[in-house]
Amino acid sequence: MATGLKVLIVDDNVDAATMFAMLIQFEGHDVRTAFNGADAIESVRGFTPDAVFLDISLPDMNGYRVAELLRRIPELDKAMLVAMTGYSTDEDQDRSREAGFDHHVVKPADHEHVKHLLDQAACRR
Repeated sequence: MATGLKVLIVDDNVDAATMFAMLIQFEGHDVRTAFNGADAIESVRGFTPDAVFLDISLPDMNGYRVAELLRRIPELDKAMLVAMTGYSTDEDQDRSREAGFDHHVVKPADHEHVKHLLDQAACRR
């Protein structure tokens, strides 16, 4: 199992983001949280995440737009972007891929699946 990754969690549900961050930290990763799109973009300055778990439904801009903006940052070219959302249709998954997400995970995420994704992110370094 991978440890020591830099992980950004973006979700406007502060309690959910905090709990998810605690689980990821417990696995040995350096975790930051952001609760809206603008803060997510700002968070990557000086903190280049290996993985970003990004909610689609955010108050200031949707996660698709945030993903597109993150993909424009050269330092994040190897970062794994994971859509964490309640949206589960084939169309939602297609839209995630088009926005630059590597994976589309429907909430609540299975912890073993998240660990598997983090292992994949470690291989991309």
